[in-house]
Amino acid sequence: MDMNDLRQFNLRTLRYFLVLAEELHFGRAAARLNMSQPPLSQQIRQLEGDLGVQLFARSHHSVELTPAGQAFREHVPLIFEQLGKAVSVARMTARGLVGGLEIGVISSSLVGVVPAALEAFRNRYPNVEWQLHELTPPLQIQGLLEKRIDVCLFRMPPAQEGLHREIIMQEDLMVALPKSHPFADMPTISLAQLKDQPFVMFGLQQSRFADFLYECCVQAGFIPQIRQQVVEVQSLLSLVGANMGVALLPASMQKLALPNVVFKTVDPAPPQIPLYAIYREGDPSPTLRQFLQIIREMTPETGSGD
Repeated sequence: MDMNDLRQFNLRTLRYFLVLAEELHFGRAAARLNMSQPPLSQQIRQLEGDLGVQLFARSHHSVELTPAGQAFREHVPLIFEQLGKAVSVARMTARGLVGGLEIGVISSSLVGVVPAALEAFRNRYPNVEWQLHELTPPLQIQGLLEKRIDVCLFRMPPAQEGLHREIIMQEDLMVALPKSHPFADMPTISLAQLKDQPFVMFGLQQSRFADFLYECCVQAGFIPQIRQQVVEVQSLLSLVGANMGVALLPASMQKLALPNVVFKTVDPAPPQIPLYAIYREGDPSPTLRQFLQIIREMTPETGSGD
């Protein structure tokens, strides 16, 4: 039976069938259905005609299910059960209570508010399946445009048509130093004091955040002496701990610090570092809306965007 065959049935007629199959009496079934007997008889005959089988054996004294009717009775309740599930899932999906969410991240974004937001999201919406994709910012944007990713979380995203950027977190910039460094005991450090120091930085060709850090040094009056360029923050901290240089990082990266690395406040403070959520403009996903709402609740002082 194809969809064209199914269009001729309706739930009301199937309900009539089930009630009659329980009562095996047209008068009692009609009374339960708050209708007269002739329309009920007509609906059942129409159903039998549409199916091309006899569902009930009728006599002057009794009504019995035929073998075909018994088989039909076993399966019709499943229709109502599946329909009820479909309605429930549709309503829950519309409210963002079920569904899926693909989240693009960089390793350094998985410190601070993002892990806390993910935990809150999991606890509040346990039926939502979400997946993290640790990718470079360009690959995140590509996945977003190709609709393989629903939201990206990284710093310094470019403005791009069709994408919305929303600040979810602002952080101070700090200096990461080897514990044995002469500046390690100083309470604060100015960027200008780092002019003769070797730097470990994120790749300038891969990260707008690295460009921002480079520009902070230029604004402080010097060109940083970059000894090594890396992709991951863990690699950067390992090199700092091995006395390969100093580094500039968001304050939240202190949580990843190695025993032989210390963090120092920058004074005077350069501009704060924003972490963005980037998503497609007009994305109707209720699941995405719920995730963003949790982040906004956790960072009420931010939330500006374009």
